[in-house]
Amino acid sequence: MLHRRHLLAAAAVPSLARPALAQPAEWPSRPIRLLVPYPPGGPNDIIARLYAQPMSAMLKQPVVIENRSGAGGTIGVDAAAKAAPDGHTLVVTSSGPLVILPHVSANMPYRVPQDFTPLSILTLVPEALVATPSLGVKDMAGLLEYGRRNPGKLNIGTAGSAGISHLAAELFRSQTGLDVTVVPYRGAAPAVVDLLGGSIQLLFADLPVIMPHIRSGALVAVALASRRRHPATPDLPITAELGYPELLADNWYSILGPAGLPAPIRDRLSAVLKAASETPEVRDSLAGQGAAANWTSPAEFAETIARESAVWKRIAEAANIRTD
Repeated sequence: MLHRRHLLAAAAVPSLARPALAQPAEWPSRPIRLLVPYPPGGPNDIIARLYAQPMSAMLKQPVVIENRSGAGGTIGVDAAAKAAPDGHTLVVTSSGPLVILPHVSANMPYRVPQDFTPLSILTLVPEALVATPSLGVKDMAGLLEYGRRNPGKLNIGTAGSAGISHLAAELFRSQTGLDVTVVPYRGAAPAVVDLLGGSIQLLFADLPVIMPHIRSGALVAVALASRRRHPATPDLPITAELGYPELLADNWYSILGPAGLPAPIRDRLSAVLKAASETPEVRDSLAGQGAAANWTSPAEFAETIARESAVWKRIAEAANIRTD
């Protein structure tokens, strides 16, 4: 069971749609809404709540979490894009709605990066492949053997449609050649519930989400889709070691505001987020769950968005993934 206490900036991109508002004389002058575009209990929600505590203390205003889930995260992210650029509405989101969904959907309600002020990446998280113990497999070799003997009998869940775990599952299917069915969920939490209940047999998800279940033996860790082994799971092989060097999916969670956020507010938020990432509560809680606190400047974050957008566009096109 996930525990909220355990987990889980890019110069501002100018808006092409509206001018920036003048900075309020006192900011923040009221509670800050921190939108989470996924259901409660998942990694996005946990990370947002973890950072909300030190942010509230430093800004001397409540930071209120508001879950706005749906459409692979685009509903909550779009709400932030369309909010007044006064620093009182921000969004914490995984990488998918920013660098994957724009390449697989023709009906995106927002533009990346034009409609946002990037602030910082908050944490880096590798994706892990896990199996239910009832499947009877202990490692990748056993999983491949089972899948070849039982074509069409494996269902692999993902934390969202066309998100990073979805693309990782599609990469797994194409590179291994197994006949598996990819089942997207509306977040990691419901996918984990169904995996534990036996409705699906496999799941690609953020390592911190499933770490407690790996440690308890409720789930079997098969592989880590990352470039290096993780300190939290030193015995879990990475995909390259198993013969699949291109099966890579390192996720990240970040915080943004709407385009046109005044520079003084952007810079103060950047400083607050840096300080929050260095607090023992944030740093140690993330590390204990298989993630890493990762502050970036707004300029660095903007560069990451541009770089990874190009990478996932290529992968989505190769796998012919579309949501509409």
